[in-house]
Amino acid sequence: MAGPTQEHEADVCVVGAGLAGLTAARDLEAGGASVVVLEARDRVGGRLLNHPLPGTDHVVEVGGQWIGPTQDRLAALAAELGVDTFPTHATGDNLVEWQGRLVRYRGPIPRISPAVLADVAQAQARLDRMARQVDPRAPWQAAKAERWDAQTFATWLARNTVTRGAATLLEIAIEAVWAAEPAEEM
Repeated sequence: MAGPTQEHEADVCVVGAGLAGLTAARDLEAGGASVVVLEARDRVGGRLLNHPLPGTDHVVEVGGQWIGPTQDRLAALAAELGVDTFPTHATGDNLVEWQGRLVRYRGPIPRISPAVLADVAQAQARLDRMARQVDPRAPWQAAKAERWDAQTFATWLARNTVTRGAATLLEIAIEAVWAAEPAEEM
């Protein structure tokens, strides 16, 4: 990677050496383009980050770590790159830290206030309506793309949830599923 004072000519500049950026750079090079990748961190991998457990030979994943049952392309990429995957344990109780206490529950929905759960449901319905307006092959062409892209998930939650509990529960989901802070700008 070129340093900040070095010049480098390339057909394409990819910003970010996370999985998406590195995959894009690889595909562009395979197509014959010369590529330079810029990364602000001192490592590649983006949100993928292993952390050694002190005093052991084990590591824990502290970044993005889940591949869902419909994420076939990501699973294929992991296999292509030789990245080991492990089955997700889905039996037993689910746990969520809720308002300072640990709540155990079975199934997909924790036992919390029905008003909070109803608010989560209406927020999810709004997201679904938004998603139907976006072509995943060209999301920038959606009628409201610029406005939607100018907000974080946290600002969207502030405008689209009524209860603090719904916003909190959806924040927990964002952090768990996408390994991102809701207030993070992408």
